[in-house]
Amino acid sequence: MSKKKIIALVITIFLLGIIFYKINWHELFVTFKNFDFKNIWSIVILYVFTMYIRGVRWHALLLNDKKYSSFHLAQVFTVGSMLNVFLPARAGDLYRAYYLGSVKNEKKMKVFGSIILERTLDGVSVFLILLAAVLMYCKQKWILNISYGIGALFIGSLLIFYIIFKFNKIDWICDKITGIAAKLPGKLSEKSSDVVQKICGYAKSFMEGFEVLDSLKYSLIAIASSFVIWGIEAYVAFLILESFDLGLGFAASLFVISLISFSTMIPSTSVFLGPYQYAYILALGIFGIPKSTTLAISTVHQGILVLILVVIGMYYLLRFNISIKDIEKSSNLN
Repeated sequence: MSKKKIIALVITIFLLGIIFYKINWHELFVTFKNFDFKNIWSIVILYVFTMYIRGVRWHALLLNDKKYSSFHLAQVFTVGSMLNVFLPARAGDLYRAYYLGSVKNEKKMKVFGSIILERTLDGVSVFLILLAAVLMYCKQKWILNISYGIGALFIGSLLIFYIIFKFNKIDWICDKITGIAAKLPGKLSEKSSDVVQKICGYAKSFMEGFEVLDSLKYSLIAIASSFVIWGIEAYVAFLILESFDLGLGFAASLFVISLISFSTMIPSTSVFLGPYQYAYILALGIFGIPKSTTLAISTVHQGILVLILVVIGMYYLLRFNISIKDIEKSSNLN
């Protein structure tokens, strides 16, 4: 077992230990029984709709290139998201870059660059949702500190990407490093130069995925799409909370969607087991909801979304005629 898998397993076991410590099993099962299916179709339709909007956003990030369509990009995104649920290290995102690069004869590192920018926009959007919820409804110091830390991470990343793209010095850096490698003795010089050239080639392709930062129009479309996506996701969370008739307002759904979104960044085993439930407990704990009740709600929420992703994702995966070997190859973006 790799170190990453061991770390993920340890984190999962640790969080599950905290979650199930002194759990009220009776309250847990009663909460499950109290779930009302009245909102289920609205939840399904809205969540599926967000997948299409993600396709629109990805299309904008790729500068509305005519060789792509928003609908096809949405399909690829859905398959990648399904794989992210079951595979470690967000392998689904690597799959998206590999598949799209292969099918459209595109540079895979360029596609991967657009995916990294997409994830950064997700982080910024969810941070702003969390910050708004904190400032309006809950100014506890611990959650304010989390909010500011998350904001610094994602907004800082976006600024760094923008600066790197606008003041592109990759060629200059590559020339300098190549010059140093050329001065090394014998075969070491030749091998070092080859490695430097490959890395520089990947870096240049990767930065091509950020070309949208030069287009105000498509940048605004991508940003607006991000807020629409997460606004709908927050409303889906609200519908799920409403289905348990706890009398919670929309504010609770803002905390839920923010914290569970960031929880997927924490290493864990399949289906984000552990971090997802703990984030839910933290979010609803602000409103005094017991841990046992929250565990049931989080399980229903996660179960519904995973089921949607698996059904639709598997359909498209089979339609794309992708094999397990192809998915394994996606870890190599050459």
